[in-house]
This record gives sequence, structure tokens and C-alpha cells, in this order.
Amino acid sequence: ALNKPIIEINTAEACHNSGDKILMKNLFSENDIKTAIWAEMSDGIAKIFPEMPAIIKHKNSCKGQGIYYIENEESLDIFIAEHQNSLHNYIIEKYYNYSKEYRLHVTKDGCFYTCRKMLKEDAEERWHRHDMNSVWIMEENPLFEKPSNWDLIVEECVKALNAVGLDIGACDIKVQSEKNKDRGGNPDFIILEINSGPSMGEITLIKYEEQLRKIINEV
Repeated sequence: ALNKPIIEINTAEACHNSGDKILMKNLFSENDIKTAIWAEMSDGIAKIFPEMPAIIKHKNSCKGQGIYYIENEESLDIFIAEHQNSLHNYIIEKYYNYSKEYRLHVTKDGCFYTCRKMLKEDAEERWHRHDMNSVWIMEENPLFEKPSNWDLIVEECVKALNAVGLDIGACDIKVQSEKNKDRGGNPDFIILEINSGPSMGEITLIKYEEQLRKIINEV
């Protein structure tokens, strides 16, 4: 037992890469991951950002905190004035009004568990989804509505996992409605982020235990 190798799953560096949105987005760009048009925030860069509306995110934002909807240039100017001394901690990205959002839990072998995140009918904020304003729809539910290009989405999520160096992680994506796709094509999608510490319900925990045992047994 003393000679048993130490197995490190999700290294500290990989967790740091995924936990810092500036690092994560730069790695996405370097590895051609399909993500939102984005830029690091600064007074000069933000004022010439061509995509409106936009989302501004703190590099360590999570669970709907530290995220701002920027409707136009006026609201952008207000944000810059209020955060002048901390702009370097934020990114700005194009807001994609895609109707579906999914979370894919992935390893190098693909997606082992997934849910769709749907807004509650009485949700006041409808431009982003989090536990307070959304419900989780399992794959077996008809409301899940798996996109026609699901295999491509899974492949891109695995690329994102590898880009930041994680062994296991949760990838959040937004997907265009099937009715809005180009004729003969696939619905467009973007990867919002990938993280190493997603919220877990009972089923998610069981799925992670299974995958962690599998990873350990492969070593």
C-alpha cells in the first residue's frame, strides 16, 4: 500500500485555469474552442467592443454573482465609471440570445451526465440562468430536447476540458433553437465556461463517484 502511486485528478493548475475566466477564455482562444466573442476589460478596449448587448463577468464570478447585462453604450459607460479601478478583473463578451442552455459533465471519454437548465416561469432576470431562477431538466424528460448536433457539442466540450487541463468537469453551453438554424445546417452553439466545482445534487454526486473510480482504475 505504501508503494501505491499518488493519483492527482484535476490538478491545482487546471482548477486555477478554469476558475479564472480570463485564463480560461485565453486558453479557449488559443485552442480554437467555440465560445463567445470576448475581450479583457479595460477602459479603451471596452469602449470599442463592437458587440451589443454584452455581458460583463468578474473573472471569479459564479452562481449568478459578479455578472452584468450591458444593453447599450450608455450602460457600458456607467459600468466603466463605477468599476474604474478594477476593470482588469473583468471580461466582456457578446450576449447570445440562444433559447437553450445545457450543462454537460465530461471526461476525456465524452459526456457522462447532462441536464438542461430552463428558466422558471416567474424568473425576473431572463438573460442568464442560475439555481435561483432556473430548474434542471434531465435527459429522459421530453423537455430536454437534445440538439441535433449533440455529438459535435460533446466533442467541443471535451476540447474545452483538455484546453484548461481538467480530467473531469462541467461545461455550460448555450444552443440556438432548432427552428433558427440555417436550412440544412445545425443549430449554432457556444461554450460559456467549464468548471471543476459544479453544484451537485444526489444524482450528480453518484455519477461523479462512478467516473472518479473509473479514472483511478485506469491508472
